[in-house]
Amino acid sequence: MEINNPIIFIDDDDDDQVIFKPLLQKIAPNCPILFFTDGQQAIDYLRTTNDRPFLIISEVSMNVMNGLELRRQIEEDSQLRKRAIPFIFFTHPVYKHLVEEAYELTIQGFFEKKQSVVELENQLQAIVAYWSNCLHPNRFTDTDY
Repeated sequence: MEINNPIIFIDDDDDDQVIFKPLLQKIAPNCPILFFTDGQQAIDYLRTTNDRPFLIISEVSMNVMNGLELRRQIEEDSQLRKRAIPFIFFTHPVYKHLVEEAYELTIQGFFEKKQSVVELENQLQAIVAYWSNCLHPNRFTDTDY
């Protein structure tokens, strides 16, 4: 399946945005990459757009609104929950209690950021490949049966 809907990437670390943007553009060249520096910006965007995001990739620890609170707000909003946007945490460091709390919020994946660019690219390639082949509600248009 060809993907061309936006990938939402949420991370307040400017260095991570500089690293991840070219990797995501290489892996998913037809997807616009939308960067937000906190969960509040992302939730505001999601509530005001008709875009059907392909994937949300979020850091857990951020100022203003962290990734767990963002996921909680998506789950509590019936319109956003119905859009079934795959939600992945991509973070470092990883702690058991964060992984447990994240999965209670029905996320679709929790990944620890690898140290090398090659490893990061491999992780992102696997994530995008999986979701580009997976069927879920936001893959269909209003005219699909």
